[in-house]
Amino acid sequence: AAAGHGQTAPVMLGVALCLLLAADQGQVRPAGRLLTPRSGHTATALLDGRVLVVGGRSTDATKELASVELWNPKTRRFAAGPPLSVGRSGHTATRLPDGRVLVVGGATRVDSDAGVHLEALRSTELFDPRTNRWSPGPSLLEPRNWHTATLLPHGEVLVVGGAREQKTHLASVELFSSDGGFSARAPLPRARCLHEAAVGPQGEVAVVGGRSNVSQSPLADAGLSGLQPPAARTGEGFGVPVAWASVYRPEADAWSELPETADARQRHQVLWLDAGVTVVGGATTHGATNLVERYQGGPEWATPEHSLPFGLAGLTATSLGGGAVLVAGGEPPNQVDSAAVMRFEPVEERWCKAGELRASRKLHSATALPDGTVLFIGGLSAGIPEGDAEQWSPRSGACEEPSAPALEW
Repeated sequence: AAAGHGQTAPVMLGVALCLLLAADQGQVRPAGRLLTPRSGHTATALLDGRVLVVGGRSTDATKELASVELWNPKTRRFAAGPPLSVGRSGHTATRLPDGRVLVVGGATRVDSDAGVHLEALRSTELFDPRTNRWSPGPSLLEPRNWHTATLLPHGEVLVVGGAREQKTHLASVELFSSDGGFSARAPLPRARCLHEAAVGPQGEVAVVGGRSNVSQSPLADAGLSGLQPPAARTGEGFGVPVAWASVYRPEADAWSELPETADARQRHQVLWLDAGVTVVGGATTHGATNLVERYQGGPEWATPEHSLPFGLAGLTATSLGGGAVLVAGGEPPNQVDSAAVMRFEPVEERWCKAGELRASRKLHSATALPDGTVLFIGGLSAGIPEGDAEQWSPRSGACEEPSAPALEW
């Protein structure tokens, strides 16, 4: 039967929208809707192609989610998975070499005589995709959230820093080993949370930026600014963004300090590319920064000409291989969440338009999939947890420069 007038308009609108969201360097299409909108979650690619979405917060900001969802690439839909033993956000999820996923720490809200407050977790949980079941993991030596967990080449997981109850920032470091336990490792020179970490070609781990309540020069008032602060120093207070950068070498169980970055930042991204440790965007004390910084050795970080076209905090930056990087979403200086998707082209050394999200968002997840696409899930859109997932696919074509958003509030 011929379509009536009332049926034609929605179809044409859908075609127009599809064309609008298909840019020269990539396109974005819907990838299903979460059963529970969320931010502060993790999204981990499993060996069987599914994506494991764990925890976070939803529209009820008074509690963390224990719910788990599994995205199926064949149906492009989410299905409920077995729940966590406890709701958590600010946790990490790391896929181990055997395919299991290790969920570490995070925070949950507890009701006590002092009222409802966030409490950092010592517990860990292991998800086995072969059985679709959780099992208890070994306990951390110290409860923590807003930490990093980095997979090392031999299968260990390095857990660095974080916070307890937001105000107590940590310098302690733990290593999850193949025997299933945690052991203490050399602490960070200075405590921090909300930092980012990336593993290098020799298994070294770079930790850059974050938030800390330990001063930039903790011993300066005592006339000892050239000395390192006490080991495992712990700070109190909410803190400020920091410019610190350090590298951990597992074989020596030792940290070495790198020069400070030009911008102190949190809610940024760190990648270890062929060109060196690369820091992208983030929130400074003055708002979102567009600065991209790169370290390849020497006395300072390099600031290449190809910084972001505008500042972004709470963005995602995903390595596409060969030096290419995909940046999506985030909050620009006007504090209106971004829907822009940009691809860094390493040959031309410039940023190119690579599509546009249907839902502007920040603090979302970006999961690289085996077919070269990237799956964006959840996050905050205008302060509300987002339920839509979107999938980016690469396209070949000319590079068009991204346009900066209007800066009017």
